[in-house]
Parts: sequence; C-alpha cells; structure tokens
Amino acid sequence: MEVVYRHYEPNQGLEEQQTKVYMEVSGLPANAEEIERRFKGENRDPQSARYVLTEDGQLLAYVQTSAWVARPGTYIISYPWALPDCPPEAQEKIFDELLTWLQETIHPKVIAAEVVFDTPTTDERIQFFQSKRFIEKEHLYVNSVDLDLTEVSKWEMNNEIASYTCRTGTMEDLDQLIEICHADNYMRDVFPSVEEAKYFFENTFLKDSHNKLIIKDNQVVSAGIPNRRKVKRGKKPEKEIVSLSSAIRIEHPHAWKRLLIEIAKECLRSGWENLPLRISCLFFGYSMNAIFLAKLQEEIEDIAVLFAYMNT
Repeated sequence: MEVVYRHYEPNQGLEEQQTKVYMEVSGLPANAEEIERRFKGENRDPQSARYVLTEDGQLLAYVQTSAWVARPGTYIISYPWALPDCPPEAQEKIFDELLTWLQETIHPKVIAAEVVFDTPTTDERIQFFQSKRFIEKEHLYVNSVDLDLTEVSKWEMNNEIASYTCRTGTMEDLDQLIEICHADNYMRDVFPSVEEAKYFFENTFLKDSHNKLIIKDNQVVSAGIPNRRKVKRGKKPEKEIVSLSSAIRIEHPHAWKRLLIEIAKECLRSGWENLPLRISCLFFGYSMNAIFLAKLQEEIEDIAVLFAYMNT
C-alpha cells in the first residue's frame, strides 16, 4: 500500500480524522475541537504530530507529543494509534521519527508515555512501549470518596466558612474565572492556556445554571460545577454519580468546604438527592507499597502506568 506522511496542519480536517481513528481503536472518547484548541492554545510545533494517510487523504495512523505542564522538562509521547489496514512499518516509522525529533530538537529531560488500564488496547500499548526501550516508572491513582448530598448540605458553617458568600457566575466573571483556573494546580494542567480556559468557562461552565462561585471581599476565591455522569470501576456495575469540577485559591481552604455545601444544596434543588457526590483526586506513586496498597483500599483505584524512555 502506498502511503503519505504528513505533520500537523490546521484547517485540513486532520483533527476530525484523528478523533475517529482514536475512538475506533482505543474505544475511548475524543473531541476534535479540543485537539484544535490545544494546538493553538499551547502553540505546539506542527512537527509534534505525525500522520500516515492513504493517497486519497484517509488517515491510517497518527502519533503526537506535547510538553507536560506539571513537570517542566518532560514530554509525553502518545501511542501510534493505527487502523488495522495501516502497514505496521508505517506505524513504527512515525513513532520512531517523532521520538528522534524530540531527542534532537526539543532535548527534554524525560520522554514519558502513559497507558490507561482497563481498555481494549492496554496490553498492546504496554508491549509496544517496552519494545521501544521505555521502562515502567510510576502508577497513576485516583482516590475517591462518595458523600451524601443531604448530609453535606447540613454541614455546620462556622464563622470562617460563613464569612464567604455564594452566587451563580455570569459572563462578567470570566476574567476572574480564568485567573482562578490558573491559580489552581490541577485546573492549570487541564487548561494550560488562557484560550482553553476561556473556552471552557464560556461554553460549559457559565452556560450551566448549576455553577457556583464563592466570594470573599468581592473576589472569586473558589468556583465549581456539578456534573451527573455514569462511571464504572473495574468489575463493579456501572454507577451514576455527581462529580465536581472545581478551582480554588490555595490561601482560602475554608472556601472549598463552603463550595461543597452550596453545590450539595444546588444538587438537592435539582432532585439529585439519591446520587452520591464523588470527590476525587489524582496522585502518582512508584513504590510497590503504593501498588499493593491500592489493591487493598476500595476507594483507591490504580488507573494508569507511566513509562520513561531509556536513551542508553
């Protein structure tokens, strides 16, 4: 089969084709608009994404890399996602060339690769990275606690918590929301550029009447929005929960508790009282103790493995 090799270019429909390939092969969701926003917002080099296409322009495979904002000097390289009819040597070629480009042009301290567990391609991707001299370094865990909405809504508001006020956000709050997003370590990783944060708040957060802002001295110090969604953990049956997307200024710890109380009240007003409010946080661990402890603790889930490239 004759194939064509390309790097990223905007306005060529590559984002839509990339999304289709990823969803078909991985079985996981993807969004073409998000891909486009990340290239623009993070000012990525066009050489950081490589494609294999048929002569008539149909995407067969792609691979990409980007800086890991939370870890300066580290770049994440993806698995070379490929359709079954893509020649294996083409799939290998774009990965090897992108890896070489990273080493010779970007010179990152660490080149990492992440593989999420419990997907149809987990074993395949692990074997691929190991064949490319990547070694296992860390595991990614999520620690989750389910709270009763009625109980949370009745939490005592001491003087410190009561000193904050609450209201629904509007477009007039956009600049402050972008600012608080980038003041929160986790949210800054999710939306590393101003453009991405602005898009989220304009098109998702502020269009949902469930959003809540916590105010102190006319300043937004915390913001959050509840989302109903279905989740599945391991072999357990699917469960519907209320998850919370939030940002907070670290110097206002009491604002987070006030936010939970107000979010719980909002959920109850919406008739969601039978759903748990799930609060989650991500953390990395590299010791065997972390791996085995996660197996013993029901609220801790081992969700992914992180590999690092060994150059020597």
